[in-house]
Amino acid sequence: MKTKKQHAADLLGSDAERECEVQREIDSFLRAVSSYPDRFAREPYLSFRQHLSSIVSSSHPSGSDEDTRH
Repeated sequence: MKTKKQHAADLLGSDAERECEVQREIDSFLRAVSSYPDRFAREPYLSFRQHLSSIVSSSHPSGSDEDTRH
């Protein structure tokens, strides 16, 4: 029987997987920061949160990064 800590570790995956995910999040955020001024000039009612969400969505198409080992 697995302990809660073992189960949590299984859900998180390896350190390398976590590091890759964090790096993707950082890259998406930095892309959003650098591209927001130009987009805001075209769409002044667009919030940074909305812009960031569109950046994250476009860089992670639905299902393409899903873990298929299950």
